Amino acid sequence: MKSPMPLDQLLDDCERHWSASAAKLYRIAKSSVETSCDGVYVTDHTGKRFIDCACSYGVFVVGHRNPKVKSAVQEQLAIFAMAPPEHSHPLREQLSKRLRTIAPGSWGEIRYTVSGAEAIEQTMRYVLKVKSDRKGIVVMTNSYHGKTLAAMPILGQQHHKAYGTSSDEVTYVPYGDIAALERAVGKGVCAVYVEPILGGAHLEAPSVGYLANIRALCDATGTLMVADEIQTAFGRCGKWFAVEYDGVIPDIMVLSKGLTGGYTSFACALYSEALTQVHPPTSVEEDMRTTGGHPVACASALAAIDYIEDNDLITRSQVNGGLLRQGLIKIAGEYPEIIRDVPGVGMMTGLRLRGSVYEALMSMELSNRGVHAGNSMNEKAANPVLRFYPPLAIERAQIQEILEAVSASLKAISERSNIGVRLFSLVVRNMYQIPNRMLRSKGRNAHA
Repeated sequence: MKSPMPLDQLLDDCERHWSASAAKLYRIAKSSVETSCDGVYVTDHTGKRFIDCACSYGVFVVGHRNPKVKSAVQEQLAIFAMAPPEHSHPLREQLSKRLRTIAPGSWGEIRYTVSGAEAIEQTMRYVLKVKSDRKGIVVMTNSYHGKTLAAMPILGQQHHKAYGTSSDEVTYVPYGDIAALERAVGKGVCAVYVEPILGGAHLEAPSVGYLANIRALCDATGTLMVADEIQTAFGRCGKWFAVEYDGVIPDIMVLSKGLTGGYTSFACALYSEALTQVHPPTSVEEDMRTTGGHPVACASALAAIDYIEDNDLITRSQVNGGLLRQGLIKIAGEYPEIIRDVPGVGMMTGLRLRGSVYEALMSMELSNRGVHAGNSMNEKAANPVLRFYPPLAIERAQIQEILEAVSASLKAISERSNIGVRLFSLVVRNMYQIPNRMLRSKGRNAHA
Protein backbone atom coordinates (compact mmCIF):
# COMPACT_ATOMS: atom_id res chain seq x y z
CA MET A 1 0.00 0.00 0.00
CA LYS A 2 1.22 3.51 -0.76
CA SER A 3 2.43 5.73 2.04
CA PRO A 4 -0.28 8.08 3.29
CA MET A 5 -0.42 11.42 1.52
CA PRO A 6 -0.46 14.42 3.88
CA LEU A 7 -4.03 15.64 4.11
CA ASP A 8 -3.06 19.23 3.40
CA GLN A 9 -1.38 18.13 0.17
CA LEU A 10 -4.54 16.29 -0.84
CA LEU A 11 -6.65 19.37 -0.08
CA ASP A 12 -4.21 21.54 -2.03
CA ASP A 13 -4.76 19.22 -5.01
CA CYS A 14 -8.52 19.40 -4.45
CA GLU A 15 -8.37 23.19 -4.47
CA ARG A 16 -6.30 23.36 -7.66
CA HIS A 17 -7.95 20.65 -9.70
CA TRP A 18 -11.51 20.13 -8.45
CA SER A 19 -13.21 22.59 -6.09
CA ALA A 20 -11.70 25.41 -4.08
CA SER A 21 -14.97 25.75 -2.17
CA ALA A 22 -14.97 22.10 -1.14
CA ALA A 23 -11.31 22.24 -0.11
CA LYS A 24 -11.95 25.28 2.07
CA LEU A 25 -14.96 23.62 3.66
CA TYR A 26 -12.85 20.53 4.46
CA ARG A 27 -10.21 22.72 6.08
CA ILE A 28 -12.68 24.74 8.16
CA ALA A 29 -14.51 21.64 9.38
CA LYS A 30 -11.29 19.65 9.92
CA SER A 31 -12.97 16.97 7.82
CA SER A 32 -11.50 13.65 6.82
CA VAL A 33 -11.40 12.59 3.18
CA GLU A 34 -13.36 9.70 1.68
CA THR A 35 -11.18 6.97 0.21
CA SER A 36 -13.56 4.04 -0.39
CA CYS A 37 -17.24 3.18 -0.43
CA ASP A 38 -19.64 0.24 -0.35
CA GLY A 39 -23.44 0.07 -0.31
CA VAL A 40 -24.76 2.91 1.84
CA TYR A 41 -21.37 3.62 3.43
CA VAL A 42 -18.28 5.66 2.64
CA THR A 43 -14.99 5.21 4.51
CA ASP A 44 -12.42 7.93 5.16
CA HIS A 45 -8.63 7.84 5.20
CA THR A 46 -8.63 6.96 8.92
CA GLY A 47 -10.89 3.93 8.42
CA LYS A 48 -14.00 5.56 9.89
CA ARG A 49 -17.30 4.65 8.19
CA PHE A 50 -20.16 7.04 7.46
CA ILE A 51 -23.73 6.48 6.28
CA ASP A 52 -23.80 8.40 3.00
CA CYS A 53 -26.78 10.75 2.86
CA ALA A 54 -25.02 13.05 0.40
CA CYS A 55 -24.58 10.54 -2.44
CA SER A 56 -23.11 13.24 -4.65
CA TYR A 57 -26.49 14.99 -4.40
CA GLY A 58 -28.53 11.97 -5.38
CA VAL A 59 -26.38 10.05 -7.86
CA PHE A 60 -25.99 6.72 -6.08
CA VAL A 61 -29.61 5.53 -6.05
CA VAL A 62 -28.57 1.85 -6.17
CA GLY A 63 -25.74 2.27 -3.66
CA HIS A 64 -21.99 2.46 -3.98
CA ARG A 65 -20.19 -0.28 -5.95
CA ASN A 66 -23.48 -1.98 -6.74
CA PRO A 67 -22.50 -5.55 -7.74
CA LYS A 68 -25.05 -5.85 -10.57
CA VAL A 69 -23.95 -2.61 -12.21
CA LYS A 70 -20.29 -3.37 -11.59
CA SER A 71 -20.61 -6.77 -13.28
CA ALA A 72 -22.42 -5.28 -16.29
CA VAL A 73 -19.71 -2.64 -16.73
CA GLN A 74 -16.89 -5.17 -16.46
CA GLU A 75 -18.53 -7.48 -18.98
CA GLN A 76 -19.05 -4.65 -21.46
CA LEU A 77 -15.51 -3.37 -21.04
CA ALA A 78 -14.25 -6.80 -22.06
CA ILE A 79 -16.32 -6.66 -25.26
CA PHE A 80 -16.67 -3.15 -26.62
CA ALA A 81 -16.12 0.01 -24.55
CA MET A 82 -16.56 2.99 -26.84
CA ALA A 83 -18.38 3.68 -30.09
CA PRO A 84 -18.44 6.86 -32.19
CA PRO A 85 -21.65 8.91 -31.98
CA GLU A 86 -22.84 7.96 -35.46
CA HIS A 87 -22.41 4.24 -34.75
CA SER A 88 -25.52 2.54 -33.42
CA HIS A 89 -25.07 -0.39 -31.07
CA PRO A 90 -27.59 -2.81 -29.53
CA LEU A 91 -27.27 -1.54 -25.94
CA ARG A 92 -28.22 1.99 -26.96
CA GLU A 93 -31.32 0.69 -28.68
CA GLN A 94 -32.16 -1.52 -25.69
CA LEU A 95 -31.82 1.42 -23.30
CA SER A 96 -33.99 3.66 -25.46
CA LYS A 97 -36.67 0.98 -25.54
CA ARG A 98 -36.44 0.54 -21.77
CA LEU A 99 -36.73 4.25 -21.06
CA ARG A 100 -39.77 4.51 -23.32
CA THR A 101 -41.32 1.67 -21.30
CA ILE A 102 -40.81 3.12 -17.81
CA ALA A 103 -41.36 6.82 -18.61
CA PRO A 104 -44.99 8.03 -18.68
CA GLY A 105 -46.22 9.09 -22.09
CA SER A 106 -45.14 8.30 -25.64
CA TRP A 107 -41.57 9.20 -26.48
CA GLY A 108 -39.91 9.57 -29.86
CA GLU A 109 -36.27 10.53 -30.12
CA ILE A 110 -33.89 10.03 -27.17
CA ARG A 111 -30.59 11.86 -27.33
CA TYR A 112 -27.68 10.80 -25.09
CA THR A 113 -24.98 13.08 -23.68
CA VAL A 114 -22.19 12.88 -21.15
CA SER A 115 -23.62 15.26 -18.54
CA GLY A 116 -26.91 16.76 -17.43
CA ALA A 117 -25.81 20.28 -18.29
CA GLU A 118 -24.92 19.13 -21.81
CA ALA A 119 -28.37 17.58 -22.17
CA ILE A 120 -29.94 20.86 -21.03
CA GLU A 121 -27.92 22.74 -23.65
CA GLN A 122 -29.09 20.26 -26.27
CA THR A 123 -32.73 20.93 -25.38
CA MET A 124 -32.11 24.68 -25.50
CA ARG A 125 -30.81 24.41 -29.07
CA TYR A 126 -33.84 22.33 -29.95
CA VAL A 127 -36.56 24.54 -28.45
CA LEU A 128 -35.02 27.74 -29.84
CA LYS A 129 -34.92 26.21 -33.32
CA VAL A 130 -38.39 24.65 -33.20
CA LYS A 131 -39.97 27.84 -31.82
CA SER A 132 -37.86 30.14 -34.00
CA ASP A 133 -40.48 32.90 -33.87
CA ARG A 134 -40.08 33.09 -30.07
CA LYS A 135 -36.96 33.68 -27.99
CA GLY A 136 -38.32 33.83 -24.45
CA ILE A 137 -37.54 31.10 -21.90
CA VAL A 138 -39.07 31.00 -18.42
CA VAL A 139 -37.30 29.34 -15.49
CA MET A 140 -37.89 29.23 -11.75
CA THR A 141 -35.95 31.25 -9.20
CA ASN A 142 -33.41 29.09 -7.34
CA SER A 143 -33.63 26.32 -9.94
CA TYR A 144 -30.56 24.42 -11.03
CA HIS A 145 -30.01 23.35 -14.65
CA GLY A 146 -26.23 23.08 -14.83
CA LYS A 147 -23.29 25.46 -14.96
CA THR A 148 -21.83 25.09 -18.42
CA LEU A 149 -21.59 28.42 -20.22
CA ALA A 150 -24.60 27.97 -22.51
CA ALA A 151 -26.77 26.69 -19.64
CA MET A 152 -25.83 29.59 -17.35
CA PRO A 153 -28.54 31.98 -18.60
CA ILE A 154 -31.28 29.62 -17.39
CA LEU A 155 -29.64 28.92 -14.04
CA GLY A 156 -32.18 30.21 -11.55
CA GLN A 157 -29.48 30.93 -8.99
CA GLN A 158 -28.18 33.80 -11.13
CA HIS A 159 -24.49 32.78 -10.92
CA HIS A 160 -24.27 33.44 -14.65
CA LYS A 161 -23.90 37.19 -14.06
CA ALA A 162 -20.29 36.64 -13.01
CA TYR A 163 -19.54 35.12 -16.41
CA GLY A 164 -21.14 37.73 -18.65
CA THR A 165 -23.67 35.28 -20.08
CA SER A 166 -26.94 36.93 -19.07
CA SER A 167 -29.84 36.74 -21.49
CA ASP A 168 -32.52 39.36 -21.88
CA GLU A 169 -34.89 36.67 -23.13
CA VAL A 170 -34.87 34.67 -19.86
CA THR A 171 -37.53 35.42 -17.23
CA TYR A 172 -37.32 34.13 -13.66
CA VAL A 173 -40.44 33.51 -11.59
CA PRO A 174 -40.87 32.23 -8.02
CA TYR A 175 -41.13 28.46 -7.81
CA GLY A 176 -44.70 27.36 -7.14
CA ASP A 177 -46.25 30.71 -8.15
CA ILE A 178 -48.53 29.86 -11.07
CA ALA A 179 -49.92 33.42 -11.31
CA ALA A 180 -46.39 34.82 -11.81
CA LEU A 181 -45.75 32.12 -14.39
CA GLU A 182 -48.90 33.05 -16.31
CA ARG A 183 -47.76 36.67 -16.45
CA ALA A 184 -44.28 35.67 -17.62
CA VAL A 185 -45.55 33.35 -20.35
CA GLY A 186 -48.16 35.81 -21.58
CA LYS A 187 -49.32 34.75 -25.04
CA GLY A 188 -46.48 32.31 -25.39
CA VAL A 189 -42.74 31.89 -25.02
CA CYS A 190 -40.32 29.37 -26.41
CA ALA A 191 -40.25 27.06 -23.38
CA VAL A 192 -40.77 26.71 -19.65
CA TYR A 193 -38.04 24.81 -17.79
CA VAL A 194 -39.08 23.32 -14.45
CA GLU A 195 -37.76 20.89 -11.87
CA PRO A 196 -40.78 18.84 -10.70
CA ILE A 197 -39.24 19.12 -7.23
CA LEU A 198 -36.92 22.07 -6.79
CA GLY A 199 -33.47 20.73 -5.97
CA GLY A 200 -30.20 22.32 -5.01
CA ALA A 201 -29.80 24.24 -1.76
CA HIS A 202 -33.44 25.40 -1.98
CA LEU A 203 -35.22 22.04 -1.87
CA GLU A 204 -38.97 22.51 -2.27
CA ALA A 205 -41.85 20.23 -3.24
CA PRO A 206 -44.65 22.11 -5.03
CA SER A 207 -48.31 21.99 -4.08
CA VAL A 208 -50.51 19.40 -5.79
CA GLY A 209 -51.60 20.63 -9.22
CA TYR A 210 -48.65 22.94 -9.86
CA LEU A 211 -47.17 20.84 -12.66
CA ALA A 212 -50.63 20.20 -14.13
CA ASN A 213 -51.21 23.95 -14.23
CA ILE A 214 -47.90 24.46 -16.04
CA ARG A 215 -48.85 21.79 -18.55
CA ALA A 216 -52.23 23.46 -19.17
CA LEU A 217 -50.62 26.88 -19.55
CA CYS A 218 -48.08 25.54 -22.05
CA ASP A 219 -50.84 23.80 -24.03
CA ALA A 220 -52.91 26.97 -24.15
CA THR A 221 -50.03 29.13 -25.39
CA GLY A 222 -48.14 26.72 -27.63
CA THR A 223 -45.18 26.74 -25.26
CA LEU A 224 -42.91 23.73 -24.76
CA MET A 225 -42.70 22.24 -21.25
CA VAL A 226 -39.24 20.92 -20.35
CA ALA A 227 -39.05 18.83 -17.16
CA ASP A 228 -35.59 18.64 -15.59
CA GLU A 229 -35.68 15.29 -13.78
CA ILE A 230 -31.92 15.08 -13.34
CA GLN A 231 -32.19 14.84 -9.54
CA THR A 232 -35.71 13.50 -9.14
CA ALA A 233 -35.93 10.47 -11.44
CA PHE A 234 -35.30 6.75 -10.86
CA GLY A 235 -37.02 6.52 -7.49
CA ARG A 236 -35.31 9.36 -5.68
CA CYS A 237 -38.68 11.05 -5.02
CA GLY A 238 -40.67 7.84 -4.44
CA LYS A 239 -41.77 7.34 -8.06
CA TRP A 240 -39.88 6.56 -11.25
CA PHE A 241 -40.36 10.19 -12.26
CA ALA A 242 -41.59 13.15 -10.20
CA VAL A 243 -43.96 14.34 -12.96
CA GLU A 244 -46.07 11.29 -12.09
CA TYR A 245 -47.29 13.00 -8.91
CA ASP A 246 -49.42 15.32 -11.07
CA GLY A 247 -49.96 12.87 -13.92
CA VAL A 248 -48.11 15.24 -16.25
CA ILE A 249 -46.32 14.39 -19.49
CA PRO A 250 -43.86 17.11 -20.57
CA ASP A 251 -42.76 17.77 -24.13
CA ILE A 252 -39.14 17.12 -23.19
CA MET A 253 -37.66 15.37 -20.16
CA VAL A 254 -34.00 15.46 -19.09
CA LEU A 255 -32.44 12.63 -17.07
CA SER A 256 -29.04 12.02 -15.50
CA LYS A 257 -27.66 11.33 -11.95
CA GLY A 258 -29.43 8.07 -11.02
CA LEU A 259 -29.48 6.86 -14.62
CA THR A 260 -26.42 4.62 -14.17
CA GLY A 261 -26.23 4.43 -10.38
CA GLY A 262 -23.06 6.51 -10.50
CA TYR A 263 -20.89 4.25 -12.63
CA THR A 264 -20.52 6.58 -15.58
CA SER A 265 -21.25 10.21 -16.33
CA PHE A 266 -24.37 9.91 -18.44
CA ALA A 267 -27.49 11.88 -19.33
CA CYS A 268 -30.22 12.00 -21.93
CA ALA A 269 -33.08 14.10 -23.24
CA LEU A 270 -36.37 12.44 -24.16
CA TYR A 271 -38.46 14.19 -26.83
CA SER A 272 -42.16 13.43 -27.04
CA GLU A 273 -43.33 11.35 -29.97
CA ALA A 274 -45.86 13.98 -31.05
CA LEU A 275 -43.15 16.64 -31.07
CA THR A 276 -40.50 14.66 -32.91
CA GLN A 277 -42.92 13.53 -35.61
CA VAL A 278 -43.07 17.18 -36.65
CA HIS A 279 -39.60 18.31 -35.59
CA PRO A 280 -37.09 15.43 -35.44
CA PRO A 281 -34.00 16.47 -33.44
CA THR A 282 -31.74 15.15 -36.21
CA SER A 283 -33.21 17.60 -38.68
CA VAL A 284 -32.85 20.50 -36.27
CA GLU A 285 -29.23 20.05 -35.28
CA GLU A 286 -27.01 17.49 -36.97
CA ASP A 287 -24.44 17.77 -34.18
CA MET A 288 -26.84 16.73 -31.41
CA ARG A 289 -25.28 13.28 -31.12
CA THR A 290 -22.39 13.03 -28.64
CA THR A 291 -20.32 10.22 -27.14
CA GLY A 292 -22.77 10.03 -24.22
CA GLY A 293 -24.51 6.91 -25.49
CA HIS A 294 -21.44 4.70 -25.53
CA PRO A 295 -21.76 0.96 -24.72
CA VAL A 296 -20.38 1.09 -21.17
CA ALA A 297 -22.77 3.89 -20.18
CA CYS A 298 -25.73 2.06 -21.67
CA ALA A 299 -24.74 -1.21 -19.98
CA SER A 300 -24.53 0.48 -16.59
CA ALA A 301 -27.88 2.23 -17.09
CA LEU A 302 -29.66 -0.97 -18.07
CA ALA A 303 -28.19 -2.78 -15.04
CA ALA A 304 -29.20 0.04 -12.68
CA ILE A 305 -32.77 0.04 -13.99
CA ASP A 306 -32.89 -3.76 -13.60
CA TYR A 307 -31.68 -3.46 -10.01
CA ILE A 308 -34.29 -0.82 -9.18
CA GLU A 309 -37.05 -3.04 -10.57
CA ASP A 310 -35.79 -6.36 -9.17
CA ASN A 311 -35.45 -4.95 -5.66
CA ASP A 312 -38.60 -2.79 -5.74
CA LEU A 313 -36.61 0.31 -4.81
CA ILE A 314 -39.44 2.62 -5.83
CA THR A 315 -41.63 1.25 -3.03
CA ARG A 316 -38.71 1.26 -0.62
CA SER A 317 -38.09 4.89 -1.44
CA GLN A 318 -41.71 5.72 -0.63
CA VAL A 319 -41.83 3.73 2.62
CA ASN A 320 -38.35 4.33 4.03
CA GLY A 321 -38.27 7.86 2.67
CA GLY A 322 -41.46 8.51 4.60
CA LEU A 323 -39.87 7.13 7.77
CA LEU A 324 -36.83 9.33 7.29
CA ARG A 325 -38.78 12.50 6.60
CA GLN A 326 -41.34 11.96 9.37
CA GLY A 327 -38.51 11.28 11.79
CA LEU A 328 -36.77 14.49 10.73
CA ILE A 329 -40.02 16.44 11.11
CA LYS A 330 -40.51 15.13 14.64
CA ILE A 331 -36.97 16.01 15.68
CA ALA A 332 -37.12 19.41 13.95
CA GLY A 333 -40.17 20.33 16.02
CA GLU A 334 -37.97 20.26 19.12
CA TYR A 335 -35.55 22.85 17.70
CA PRO A 336 -37.57 25.58 15.94
CA GLU A 337 -34.80 28.09 16.63
CA ILE A 338 -32.43 26.05 14.43
CA ILE A 339 -34.70 24.39 11.83
CA ARG A 340 -37.30 26.17 9.74
CA ASP A 341 -38.90 23.13 8.10
CA VAL A 342 -38.27 19.71 6.52
CA PRO A 343 -38.95 19.89 2.76
CA GLY A 344 -38.99 17.09 0.21
CA VAL A 345 -40.56 13.84 -0.95
CA GLY A 346 -39.34 10.24 -0.66
CA MET A 347 -35.55 9.91 -0.39
CA MET A 348 -35.20 13.54 -1.44
CA THR A 349 -35.49 15.42 1.83
CA GLY A 350 -33.51 17.66 4.15
CA LEU A 351 -33.40 20.19 6.97
CA ARG A 352 -34.03 23.83 6.06
CA LEU A 353 -31.87 25.64 8.57
CA ARG A 354 -32.07 29.15 9.95
CA GLY A 355 -28.77 30.31 8.55
CA SER A 356 -25.62 28.94 6.98
CA VAL A 357 -23.91 28.76 10.37
CA TYR A 358 -26.35 26.04 11.45
CA GLU A 359 -25.81 24.10 8.24
CA ALA A 360 -22.04 24.13 8.84
CA LEU A 361 -22.46 23.12 12.47
CA MET A 362 -24.89 20.32 11.57
CA SER A 363 -22.52 19.01 8.90
CA MET A 364 -19.69 18.90 11.42
CA GLU A 365 -21.73 17.35 14.23
CA LEU A 366 -23.24 14.70 11.94
CA SER A 367 -19.81 13.84 10.59
CA ASN A 368 -18.59 13.31 14.15
CA ARG A 369 -21.44 10.81 14.54
CA GLY A 370 -20.82 8.89 11.32
CA VAL A 371 -23.31 10.52 8.93
CA HIS A 372 -22.54 12.48 5.77
CA ALA A 373 -25.25 14.88 4.57
CA GLY A 374 -25.39 17.04 1.43
CA ASN A 375 -24.07 20.48 2.31
CA SER A 376 -25.27 23.31 0.07
CA MET A 377 -21.78 24.92 0.08
CA ASN A 378 -23.65 28.23 -0.03
CA GLU A 379 -22.64 30.35 2.95
CA LYS A 380 -24.75 33.27 1.66
CA ALA A 381 -28.08 31.40 1.64
CA ALA A 382 -30.53 32.67 4.27
CA ASN A 383 -32.13 29.25 4.78
CA PRO A 384 -29.96 26.55 3.17
CA VAL A 385 -31.17 22.96 3.04
CA LEU A 386 -28.83 20.30 4.40
CA ARG A 387 -29.90 17.41 2.20
CA PHE A 388 -30.49 13.74 3.00
CA TYR A 389 -30.38 11.74 -0.25
CA PRO A 390 -29.30 8.22 0.81
CA PRO A 391 -29.19 5.19 -1.52
CA LEU A 392 -32.69 3.82 -2.03
CA ALA A 393 -31.74 0.41 -0.60
CA ILE A 394 -31.04 1.87 2.84
CA GLU A 395 -32.44 -0.23 5.70
CA ARG A 396 -34.75 0.92 8.49
CA ALA A 397 -32.03 0.31 11.08
CA GLN A 398 -29.72 2.67 9.22
CA ILE A 399 -32.46 5.31 9.02
CA GLN A 400 -32.80 5.05 12.78
CA GLU A 401 -29.05 5.60 13.12
CA ILE A 402 -29.38 8.74 10.99
CA LEU A 403 -32.24 10.08 13.10
CA GLU A 404 -30.36 9.43 16.33
CA ALA A 405 -27.34 11.25 14.93
CA VAL A 406 -29.52 14.21 13.87
CA SER A 407 -31.12 14.40 17.31
CA ALA A 408 -27.77 14.26 19.12
CA SER A 409 -26.25 16.82 16.75
CA LEU A 410 -29.06 19.30 17.29
CA LYS A 411 -28.80 18.85 21.04
CA ALA A 412 -25.08 19.60 20.90
CA ILE A 413 -25.65 22.72 18.80
CA SER A 414 -28.45 24.00 21.05
CA GLU A 415 -26.10 23.76 24.04
CA ARG A 416 -23.48 26.01 22.43
CA SER A 417 -23.27 29.54 23.75
CA ASN A 418 -24.86 32.28 21.67
CA ILE A 419 -21.56 34.10 21.40
CA GLY A 420 -19.87 30.92 20.20
CA VAL A 421 -22.44 30.49 17.44
CA ARG A 422 -22.10 34.14 16.40
CA LEU A 423 -18.32 33.88 16.22
CA PHE A 424 -18.53 30.71 14.14
CA SER A 425 -21.06 32.44 11.89
CA LEU A 426 -18.44 35.07 11.06
CA VAL A 427 -16.01 32.30 10.14
CA VAL A 428 -18.56 30.58 7.89
CA ARG A 429 -19.58 33.76 6.09
CA ASN A 430 -15.98 34.72 5.44
CA MET A 431 -14.38 31.31 5.12
CA TYR A 432 -13.23 31.79 1.54
CA GLN A 433 -11.18 34.80 2.62
CA ILE A 434 -9.37 32.92 5.41
CA PRO A 435 -5.78 32.12 4.33
CA ASN A 436 -5.04 28.41 4.09
CA ARG A 437 -1.95 28.82 6.27
CA MET A 438 -4.28 29.51 9.20
CA LEU A 439 -6.14 26.26 8.58
CA ARG A 440 -3.20 23.88 8.15
CA SER A 441 -3.58 20.56 9.93
CA LYS A 442 -0.90 18.97 12.04
CA GLY A 443 0.08 15.41 11.27
CA ARG A 444 -3.12 14.37 9.53
CA ASN A 445 -2.60 12.07 6.57
CA ALA A 446 -4.81 10.79 3.78
CA HIS A 447 -4.24 7.69 1.68
CA ALA A 448 -3.55 8.59 -1.93
